[in-house]
Amino acid sequence: MKIYTALYIFNTLLMNSLEVCLSPALYRYKTTEDNFIVVVIDILRATSAFCAAFDSGVEIVIPVSGLEKLREFKEQGYLTAAERDGLKVDFADFGNSPTVFLQINLTGKKLAYSTTNGTRAIEIASESSNIALAAFVNLNSICRWLTLQQKNVVFLCSGWKNTVSLEDTLCAGALVESLQASGQYKGICDASTAALELWQSAKENLVESVKKASHYQRLSKMGLSDDLNQCFRLNSSKSVPVWDGAGFKDISKNGSK
Repeated sequence: MKIYTALYIFNTLLMNSLEVCLSPALYRYKTTEDNFIVVVIDILRATSAFCAAFDSGVEIVIPVSGLEKLREFKEQGYLTAAERDGLKVDFADFGNSPTVFLQINLTGKKLAYSTTNGTRAIEIASESSNIALAAFVNLNSICRWLTLQQKNVVFLCSGWKNTVSLEDTLCAGALVESLQASGQYKGICDASTAALELWQSAKENLVESVKKASHYQRLSKMGLSDDLNQCFRLNSSKSVPVWDGAGFKDISKNGSK
């Protein structure tokens, strides 16, 4: 019995950790410091739309926090996408709609992107050189990639203007569940446990559960039902958006680990 106990403790110590920050305001209080990847989640709609843009052939997506900087990219010939409070910014080529991206061919294009919550969360995460993007649409793909990295993981939920969002928390829980099932990871905080339990209680009827979310209701009132449906299509994308120092690229297209 002592041998099995010792082996269990040893194997547990070898596991990588999973930490969840339920909003950008909490990121400064994370406990993970070494050898970690930040995975930013913004289901409605930035990370879902990033995946859609890559699925349509975009070469690189550059997150931009401010609209003036976005104008500079537009003047340099970049395609631009931007929204504030769910609405498309007038000078941008696109808003924040995954369904729009999926309807057009963007092969080889460079896209500068600014959103209310998602790009701000990415900016906060930029202290780490290891950043990836996750959504329900690329859940399996991002989890497979993470298990190959053998690093600790911090899931950063973009939330809504520094508050907690139901949909991002549910996705964090789904990611925790999948990675823990690999046997390589352990949750290390109450937020990981809470997100996991919330996901496990909601996953059998995900769409009905997220209809209670304030941002889901906000977008629904704007008539964006197609986007809402797309954002909860589990594993509809194989993209793995990873930061390369200049922007995000879909490393699934070149077979990178």
